[in-house]
Amino acid sequence: MNIHFEQKKQQLGVRKIWGSKQQTISSVCFDSRNVTNNSSFVCITGEQFDGHNFIESAIKNGAVVVAGENKAILKEASETYRDCTFLLVEDARVFMAQLSILFNKRIHEKLITVGITGTNGKTTVAAYVRSLMNLCGVKSGSIGTTGMISSSGNLNMKQSTPTTPEAPDLHHIFKQFVENGDQLAAMEVTSVGIEQKRTAGIDFDVAIHTNLSPEHLEFHHTFENYKQAKLKLFKQAKKAVVNIDDEGMGKEIVELFAGPLLTYSMNEKSGADVIASDVKQVSNGTSFTLSVHGKHYSVITPFYGSYNIANLLSAICTGLHIGIPLEKMLHVLPEMTGPEGRFEIIHKQKRKIILDYAHTPVALQNLVTEVKKLPYSRLIVLVMGIGIRDKEKMPKMAETIENQADEIVVSVDHPGYNDPSEIVGHVMKGFKNPDAPNIHSELTRHDAVIKALSLSEENDIVLLTSGCINGAQIVKGEKIPHSDKDIIADFFRSKKVAKSGRMFASSKIRWAPSKKRNVL
Repeated sequence: MNIHFEQKKQQLGVRKIWGSKQQTISSVCFDSRNVTNNSSFVCITGEQFDGHNFIESAIKNGAVVVAGENKAILKEASETYRDCTFLLVEDARVFMAQLSILFNKRIHEKLITVGITGTNGKTTVAAYVRSLMNLCGVKSGSIGTTGMISSSGNLNMKQSTPTTPEAPDLHHIFKQFVENGDQLAAMEVTSVGIEQKRTAGIDFDVAIHTNLSPEHLEFHHTFENYKQAKLKLFKQAKKAVVNIDDEGMGKEIVELFAGPLLTYSMNEKSGADVIASDVKQVSNGTSFTLSVHGKHYSVITPFYGSYNIANLLSAICTGLHIGIPLEKMLHVLPEMTGPEGRFEIIHKQKRKIILDYAHTPVALQNLVTEVKKLPYSRLIVLVMGIGIRDKEKMPKMAETIENQADEIVVSVDHPGYNDPSEIVGHVMKGFKNPDAPNIHSELTRHDAVIKALSLSEENDIVLLTSGCINGAQIVKGEKIPHSDKDIIADFFRSKKVAKSGRMFASSKIRWAPSKKRNVL
């Protein structure tokens, strides 16, 4: 694509240009290893790396445009590589987002864009919106923790981030959706993604808020900063869907948002636009009374958990916002599907094994409350400390689960450069009685899953919480393949399991101290 940077200075936030003011570019890159002939390279400054240090590498790989915020480095490079265009920009991330929009010819505007934020429930809501809209005849895809999924299935694309893609990847995904014939894209928009301008320049057709509780404080430092980051999504949205039950910031959005807004609630006295009441677990899911603007309907859905019914209400609100008739949605609700690994039940040798991504104290409490409504003899729960998240919530996970399960296994997800034993130690600090015989610990998720399974007997529930990001454990900057389902299948196939409950095999992931690690 040919871009005249002088003409686009204001839109892109360009302060100064060295070299040709016009270039034909083949891609937008922020990783010099991905640069090919005629690429543009944006120097992003992060916690670990400064893109300005990779300018020479990018140019050798074929970059013809280099943009960044360091005037001295850019000017010096422009004197060496006179055939390239160098751009001093106000904000490299905003520039990258706007350039991605230009490069992809504003492809996102051909889609109904639905942005979902909240501490818990984003992945589930994205899946519910995608499922409901597809069943209603609106071809839809979703973007988030479980990957990029079009109306036709998973896209074969490596994710640049765990949840909200970096801008070049995001707009490339939008392009793939459009080429697939999709009409709507539902995407998780994290607070970190918002602060890092990954969605800059997008006016979302609908923004959804699920709930708010402390999270990502390793990045935001304070809960107020975290909340303000999430509020920014509603400044770039045309319509809003808000959980009015959320005390974190539900009412604040209602007061601040000036456009069309729909509220949802699990409280029939809340006065919300869409309400679920008389919620009951049935053999194949959940039944409830759905109230929409005062009219009542009996509904059965294949989902478990009151919080998932709340998530479903947000999808219904989204459908109403974009003009889907309520009667059409009611007709297909029993056919909906949810995301993998969210209250997903696996039946093995007369046991129920439940996979759920719950990784915050609030999500864990909500999950355990709902799991206990199922029939069982004993409850075995796996809880995790997440090495790449803030350590403040780790002991709170222990506080939440103590005395709520017959057996508790503590372990580590995504240790990063941190020592797993220290992460486990942070979690254990939350127990009033950490030496209780029913509290166990393992240093890898692999071994912890096996431990939890080995403690189970017939008619027990094994609840495996938290979980992997995109089928991997992040260890020392590398993604090590991991699958709870594979471990479960291997465990029950093993002749050593029988009824003895003996453990077998050991994790392939072993911890060796690293000089580079940043211990919590």
